[in-house]
Amino acid sequence: MPETPAAEGPSDQRSRDEQARRTTIRLLQVLAAAALLLPLMLFCFASWRSHDATEALATERLERSLDVMQEQTLKVFQSMNLALAAIDDLLEGKSAAEIAADEPRLHRELRQIQAALPEVQSIWIFGPDGHPQVITRETPAPTQQDYSHEDYFMVPRDGPPGVYIGGIHPSFSGGEPYFTFNRARRGAAGKFLGVIEMSLQPNDFRRFYSHLATMPGLTYALVRDDGTVLARYPALSAETRLAAGTRFHDAIAMNAERGFFVSRGRFDGLERRFAYRKLPGLPIYLNAGIAIAQIRHEWIADMAPHLVFGIPATLVMFGAVLVVLQRTRRLHAEQDARARAEAALRQRERLDAIGRLTGGVAHDFNNLLMIIIGNLETIQRAVAGGLEGAAARLERASRNAMEGAKRAATLTQRLLAFARLHPLDPRPLDVNRMLNDFSLFLSRTLGEKVALEVVGLAGLWAVEADQAQLETALINLAVNARDAMPDGGKLTLETANVHLDAAYGRTHADVRPGDYVLISVTDSGTGMAAETLDKAFEPFFTTKPPGQGTGLGLSQVYGFVRQSGGHVAIYSEVGEGTTVKIYLPRLVGEVAVETKAESAAVTPAPAPAEAGHGERILVVEDDDDVRSYLVEALRGLNFDVAEAADAAAALAAAAGRELDLLLTDVILPGMNGRELADKLSAERPGLQVLFMTGYSRNAIVHQGRLDPGVHMLQKPVTAAELVRKMRELLGARVVA
Repeated sequence: MPETPAAEGPSDQRSRDEQARRTTIRLLQVLAAAALLLPLMLFCFASWRSHDATEALATERLERSLDVMQEQTLKVFQSMNLALAAIDDLLEGKSAAEIAADEPRLHRELRQIQAALPEVQSIWIFGPDGHPQVITRETPAPTQQDYSHEDYFMVPRDGPPGVYIGGIHPSFSGGEPYFTFNRARRGAAGKFLGVIEMSLQPNDFRRFYSHLATMPGLTYALVRDDGTVLARYPALSAETRLAAGTRFHDAIAMNAERGFFVSRGRFDGLERRFAYRKLPGLPIYLNAGIAIAQIRHEWIADMAPHLVFGIPATLVMFGAVLVVLQRTRRLHAEQDARARAEAALRQRERLDAIGRLTGGVAHDFNNLLMIIIGNLETIQRAVAGGLEGAAARLERASRNAMEGAKRAATLTQRLLAFARLHPLDPRPLDVNRMLNDFSLFLSRTLGEKVALEVVGLAGLWAVEADQAQLETALINLAVNARDAMPDGGKLTLETANVHLDAAYGRTHADVRPGDYVLISVTDSGTGMAAETLDKAFEPFFTTKPPGQGTGLGLSQVYGFVRQSGGHVAIYSEVGEGTTVKIYLPRLVGEVAVETKAESAAVTPAPAPAEAGHGERILVVEDDDDVRSYLVEALRGLNFDVAEAADAAAALAAAAGRELDLLLTDVILPGMNGRELADKLSAERPGLQVLFMTGYSRNAIVHQGRLDPGVHMLQKPVTAAELVRKMRELLGARVVA
């Protein structure tokens, strides 16, 4: 049997609304953060890629510069080598005396060679003793000067064969400093004959390098492997030598041929990225450097357009989300203020409704109490004056008092039904069969002026409902319909299978989408105006003349249907009649349905209570008068009765005592009746339990339904009803 879903309360709706609000605010906050963080992340990613691309471009620029420098330097040095070879051929086989004798001609020849080499400042031919023999700067050569201590003489003389490139030397004539390109002269037997030296001007290399510097921050240099800077652009203010341990030396130690390093300039303090490359066959390195600041500047220049357009767009997006966030918060605040105002209005309306309810209850109960009290006074006067001849009056007074008490009980049950607090005992039900069995009683209720028609749908789904309460609801609707047709008319009861979809549920907050069995009750009466329809389900609201209705009939219908998980709607127009539609949830599954006989709808006159046979009963009731009545009634019917005012006293009374049945109120001080029953049943597996309640709360009733296996009587209860229920539980042990 499917479980009935729990009804959703206002607190659940408020909780969902609050959750939806928090989710909305959180989403807007996330959007606001994303409006900043996402562009920032994209910008960071683009910046990283742009920085890598800028560095790659700088590296490529340095490599291209080294290609050009290498090509130019190799051409210069190749020209120098050819010139050295030509000079060596010019001097071949000549002794020092012959060179001295032929010095004027040799001077002219060397001058011609120098003229073809713009980088050469002068050409010197040294003898084996370090004295000049021929120079291009002047003639005759200053043979008395000794240059044997200079590196450009000693290294070619004492070192390995080949070209030696000397360091930077100051000019003796006051010109630019120079570095040398030298080679030793040797005879056929390897005898040292002297040195041919060419003085090269760094300025010519510097001038060439200046054409490569297409942007600020670039630097180019020609460096010996010992760190001596032979030529540099921009020019240095003084001779420089890269000391051991600098980044240049560390780099060539790791890779002697080519590579990169980063170093800060000793003179200008700029940090640069350098590329270096060794000239093939020479202890010379070409260096090209670019300032890190220049790379950064190019990177920033590349990213600037993104910032120019991205920052305003990001700020606009962020600002728009902030505006939406603020407006949403303001809207929520306005909704809260409106909700508080509506809550205050509803509170006032509830107070008004409570006032009407209180007045209606007081009015009806005062009338009923008047009946009960007046007839009890009649009984008391009859008893006080003697019982002779008073039997008829006593019978009439007691009957009227009992009728008033029953009407009070009915009024209480209708109030509980409207409040959805009357415990239901739902069973699988065939509505068509129930209506067919019930139609005869309804016909008698409606009278001869009203025609009753029952139209049942073939293949009607089963429902799960409390048949007695459903019949009571239909009686209330039939009585209302009869009163709306004072001159007679027609009442139609019709059944159908319907499906209420989500669209219908959106316009009716109390409806869950699904399959329902529809019971339509349609009359041809006077109908109701719109303002009357709005209040039709309110308790004690009635359009009938005073004294002709309590105003609780439709309230009972509404409470019963809602407690059963269904839906009720009224359609009416003045002069066109009224239709009340009751929707009860479909019972899914193969179930056996039963229906009570017609007599079930009519409470018969109570038969006299049957006597017991000494069955052992424990009565637990906290109201002394109610307990006294129950104990006295049961003992008078030959039951063995023990009594207790609460659960603790009941446990004490039950100790060491055999019990057949526990009769207990549900609401007790301390431990409630359900907990007491569970404890005693655990000790006595065969113990029968019968609950009594005026208002059960949730000890034995959940979601408006009795818990499975629970037997209960609704207060007030008569002795006859009590004994019949006890007979049902105890079986043959209570004999009729």
